[in-house]
Parts: sequence; structure tokens; C-alpha cells
Amino acid sequence: MRSDVLAADLAAERARAVRLLLRFPLLNATVHQDGFREVVRHSDWLSAWFDDVCGWLLVVDPAAGFARLAKRARGARVDGSRPVRRSRGARQPFDRRRYQLFCLVAAQLVQHPVTTVGLLARAIAADGALDTSRHRERVALVDVLRVLIEWQALTTSGGAVDDFAQSEEANALLQADTTRLHRLLVSTVPPGSLPEGTSASAAIVFLGAEPRYGRDGAPDAPSIGGDEQRLRRVRHMVGRRLLDDPVVHLDDLDDEERAYVDNPSGRNWLRDRITEAGLELEEREEGLVAVDPDGLATDIEFPGPHGNAHQLALLLIDDLLVDDGSGGRRRIVLDGPALERAVDAIFERFPNWARSRRDPQGRHSLAVDAIDLLAGFGLVRRLGGGAVAARPVAARYRAGALVQHRSGALFDDAAPDPPSGDRVAGGRSGAGGPR
Repeated sequence: MRSDVLAADLAAERARAVRLLLRFPLLNATVHQDGFREVVRHSDWLSAWFDDVCGWLLVVDPAAGFARLAKRARGARVDGSRPVRRSRGARQPFDRRRYQLFCLVAAQLVQHPVTTVGLLARAIAADGALDTSRHRERVALVDVLRVLIEWQALTTSGGAVDDFAQSEEANALLQADTTRLHRLLVSTVPPGSLPEGTSASAAIVFLGAEPRYGRDGAPDAPSIGGDEQRLRRVRHMVGRRLLDDPVVHLDDLDDEERAYVDNPSGRNWLRDRITEAGLELEEREEGLVAVDPDGLATDIEFPGPHGNAHQLALLLIDDLLVDDGSGGRRRIVLDGPALERAVDAIFERFPNWARSRRDPQGRHSLAVDAIDLLAGFGLVRRLGGGAVAARPVAARYRAGALVQHRSGALFDDAAPDPPSGDRVAGGRSGAGGPR
């Protein structure tokens, strides 16, 4: 009996550690002291588990006080759903300019870990065309520095980096943690090995390639490996999606991945791994969801009290799912004009809501944010030309209440009670650390 209790406690600790690393891929000991101790205690098991399930590298550095889970997307695909976010205000995603400055700043800090804000700005001015006389440029640089400080890859003294946003004469001493900086980048090959003149698209394929799967370059390239490599790739691609996405639709998988999920042996393997992570695998006709019952691995909830975009997104679901006359709901497509009319009707129904976004430009930007949110959760599919279509999982939601029927197939309006936040099992960039 005693051994059973110890085994259960051990499994629970390991499961918590898995979910914490999913939520915070760069886990700092000073922020999550108890969780970090569990990660250190089970580091060997965790490293083997993430390698087996996802093909992700886990580095645990007790002396430096951090653990880094090097998440990778599915091959060389660019995943724009997990942007780095600014550390203040509404935590808006980084734009192209901030990503550019981020790369230049990180490269400079690796070479010169002790510097000042002013010296750093001058060092990257030429390559980054940084004009510190412009307030917008200084704010962008400060946003980059604040994120690095939030990740504990950078510390300051003798001033505050925020002051630089107000005046280019302001300064502060910077001390970089080069160990953390080196671990931010996730690539199987060093970027310095890129041939000169490589295009951006070719560089993405080059840096995203994973030779261990026996594929040359892009994930859609024909396999050149044996059966063992193909099986490893399939397992890892499905495992990554289950642990990092809100829902896995079977029609989004390739033929090999669908065949693996449909195979009883493959499905049992997935169930066992999801259970080891402390998650619950919800299996439906159209796909799978790894439900996070305690929300430890969940970075964003839907629906949730997160502002006007979340509210509009939930309200738009009722326009994308219409009553079919028999108590159920039917999924429809809204083209661009129909979507605009639906948004206008919502504003008319709630005249005191979103007062700062009621002008045409504000309504449009809010609608874009809401559709981005729904697409990020896998609730809608963009069809081009501004049209969107509801996906089956959207029928789990209805404005005012979640659908709570007990029988039926799949993620439809007859699905079992969903958790309040269906953004399950995912560590997103900007939520707790870099992907």
C-alpha cells in the first residue's frame, strides 16, 4: 500500500513538472521555486519524456537557476500564434521591427555582456538603422530590453531602461546572462552556418530542419529514412500538437499522422503519454483535445475575462453557428461583408460596450483581434477574402453559457462539459518565456 502511495506521489510530481515546463519553457528558479525544485529532482525522467513524446530538448541548469524546454513547431513551419509579447500595457505582440531589434540586441549582448543602454543602441544603430532621436524607435528598443529582463536574461543597475523611452540621454548599466541568451534560440544547426545570401524562406527551412527524422529540409519533403525514423517523426509531430495546441483536428494532420492516430496501438501510446503529463485526452470524431484540468499548463483561457476581443469572439460564435430547427446548431460561413454586419449588429445590441472602439476603424481592428483569437484556438478557419467558417469545436461555446449536453459525437453541441478555458496545455511565447 505504501509503495502505491509513493508511486502515485512520484507520478503527480512528474506530471506537474511537465505541465509547468509547457507553460514556462524558460523556467526561472527565483520565480517558481517549488516547481523548479521538482524539475531538478526529476530532470533525467523529464528530459527522456520530452525527447520521447515531442523530440524537444530539455536543459536543466541548477547552478544557473533555470530550465529551458526547447520547443519546436512542426518542422520548418512558421507558427505565428505564439508571438513574443511586450511586457507592459496590453502586452501587444512584437511586430517585425521589435523582432529585428531583439535579434540584434541579443547578438550584441552575447559579445558584450556588460554595457549600457546608450552604448548598446549605438552598437546596433548601423545594422538595425536605429534612430534614437525618434521616440517610437526608443520605445521599441525598451520593449526588447524589458522582455529580456522579464526572462532574467538581462539585469540593470544605475538607472532604468524605461527612462530611455522618454529621453535618449537617459542611461542604465546592463548585465547580460549569456548562458540564458544562448539558450533562447532553438535550432538543430547554428545560424552562423547559413550560407551568405540565403533568402529568408530558405533560412527558415534550413534552421527548422530536423535530420533525425530522415527528411531533407521541409517537413513536407519525402522521407528518406527508415521505418523507425518515420515512426519517431509521426509520434513527435502528433505529440507536439497535442501538448501545445488547444485542439488537434484530424483533417489538419498528414496521412501518416492520421493513420497513427487511428491505429489502436498509436492511440493507446498517446493516451498513456497524455496521462503521464497529468492531462486528460478527450477523443472525438473530428479530433483530439488534451484537457488541462487544473489550468497549470494553460496560458490563455477562452472564454475568459480578457477584454473586448474575447467578448466579441464569444458573441461572434453565435453568428457562426445557427439553429438547425431541431435543437442543434449548424456551422456556417460568414464572408467579409456578412462578418462586418455581424460586428455592427453586436455594437448596436450593446451601445455602452467597447466605447473606445466604436468608430469604423476601431470596430474593424477589434473584429480582426477577435477572429485572430478564434483562429488561434482552432474555433474558426479563415477561407480567404475575409471569410471565416466555424469549426466543429466552436459548438462547445454559446454566449452566456457553455453548451452542456451529454451525448453525441465529436466537438459538436452535444459534446460533454468543456473546461472553462479550452486553451489547454501550451506554453506560449510572452506568457512565461520564449518558445
